[in-house]
Amino acid sequence: MWLQKQLRTQLQFKPFFRRVTQISQARFIIMSTTATVKTPIPINTNFKLTETEKKITDLLNEYTKYYNDNIAAANPAELKPLTLRITGGWVRDKLLGKESHDIDIGIDHLSGLDFVTGLKDYVDAKAGVEAEDSKSIKGGENKEIGEQKSDKQPRAVSRSMYKIEKNPEKSKHLETCTTKIYNVDIDFVNLRSEKYTEDSRIPTIEKGTPEEDALRRDATLNAMFFNLSTMQVEDLTGKGLSDLQNGILRTPLEPINTFLDDPLRCLRLIRFAACYSFNVDPVTLQAMKQEQIREMLKHKISRERIDFQLW
Repeated sequence: MWLQKQLRTQLQFKPFFRRVTQISQARFIIMSTTATVKTPIPINTNFKLTETEKKITDLLNEYTKYYNDNIAAANPAELKPLTLRITGGWVRDKLLGKESHDIDIGIDHLSGLDFVTGLKDYVDAKAGVEAEDSKSIKGGENKEIGEQKSDKQPRAVSRSMYKIEKNPEKSKHLETCTTKIYNVDIDFVNLRSEKYTEDSRIPTIEKGTPEEDALRRDATLNAMFFNLSTMQVEDLTGKGLSDLQNGILRTPLEPINTFLDDPLRCLRLIRFAACYSFNVDPVTLQAMKQEQIREMLKHKISRERIDFQLW
């Protein structure tokens, strides 16, 4: 099998394989591995931003300060000051010295759409550009707001924004807004917490704290943030930096509960192990082997979701 070959060649430890399930005729096998001691991976918490990343973060911080000083301060009973964080994979890759264009912005007290709409209006006002009326957005599909036009000078923030509506059937319980900033696609979304029912992997999602957002993630090394106020890495699980340095894949919360909540996380950890030559934490590995996880994989995960993770 292709996955077996990839794991044998990419993982730097002796693997052994055991078939646990087949789902909807999908050709995949969940593997278990025995880990060996690895040489610590060099990580740099004082990594440098690229020129484009610096322009992006400067603009976001400029607007956040404007929002906090003028909008939130004028209505403290209803609005709270904002803190922005870059989340997830971008932080991991920057710590490893890898470049990443996958920038997701977590916002603590405002929706992604409201933030991006305000950001665009702020940039337009500074440039003396009259803000265009937004097209209405209906339904649960991606809709474009405004119209992209050719300007003599490149725009810092695109006039095109895409709102991904709440859609519980597709695990979208909070709206997300995507736009281009200095020609880089960036997603903006609330920090969130997740709760699962016994018969579905689609969670009930609510706005959450930074700590709740970190703990809901699949692995500690994917749960770190880059705080744009302090320009520092935040490791709110307390294990992300050390696990990244040691190449260990470990769930932030109890692994058996994490996988029962969403068995797809097993496949995500396998994919990260193959791509980064990481080892799965023994406790996490034991949880992945449990019979009840096999049963949950059979009943809660679609073939399309499996294919997305493995291929």
